Amino acid sequence: MRAAKGSLFYIGTIVILLFFMMPFVWLVLTSLKNYKDAFALPPVFIFTPTFDNFDNVFNRSDFFKAFGSSFFISTVSTVLCLILGTVTAYALAFFHFRRKSKWITFILSARIAPPILMLLPVYFIAVMVGLTDSYLLLIFVYMLMNLPFVVLMLLTFFEDIPNELREAAFVDGCTEFRAFYRVIVPVARGGIAATFILSMLLVWNEFLVALVLTGRETQTLPVLITSFMTFQGTEWGPLTAAGTLVMLPMLVFGIAVQKHLVKGMTMGAVK
Repeated sequence: MRAAKGSLFYIGTIVILLFFMMPFVWLVLTSLKNYKDAFALPPVFIFTPTFDNFDNVFNRSDFFKAFGSSFFISTVSTVLCLILGTVTAYALAFFHFRRKSKWITFILSARIAPPILMLLPVYFIAVMVGLTDSYLLLIFVYMLMNLPFVVLMLLTFFEDIPNELREAAFVDGCTEFRAFYRVIVPVARGGIAATFILSMLLVWNEFLVALVLTGRETQTLPVLITSFMTFQGTEWGPLTAAGTLVMLPMLVFGIAVQKHLVKGMTMGAVK
């Protein structure tokens, strides 16, 4: 009976992995096929790989520019968001003030609201002040979009840290800032790392805001991919190659820091 349950568990795990990995595998395989193999019926799984699709993408001068824009916007907005979110979550977790629960509810409601609600007003304001096609505008918008998520994520991690640890730091002569920086942040570094990774993924993959607010100078990778969809038809080979290249940096980054991600996501699970 135990062996049968174990077999069912592994079979179920394999089925779930295949279900979630199939779109990614299909994307990579299509990027390595020529046009004939890509649209063959039934699908061709044994074929001679070609890198012509990747050459097509690399030969575009705007690809590397979009890659640099995506990296710069994602990194700067995430770092700023993490700095503000860490301080805010610390205050909500350890300070006592009136209507604290209502402030937390307000932050949660800001996260639930769809980005399209603020997108059009932000665009009109940007046009009025002359900030269209600006890195500053995109960094500011993404920082505001992800700030509620960062605060709520870090709040759960900080709430699992005993307040006695902070009080012991005060007894040892620490100021509030030193207790925060020297004691609380190192203890919660796993959760902070996990929040940083997830927040950066949200910015890196975001499409709607980038589509409306970016221009020729600030175009990001998700927006660039749409340029392979033309009036003459969709260039599926270069499109899938570009999609693979967009996912690859975050995939490598996630694998490199998976230890911190798993540790951060499981903080507080066992007390």
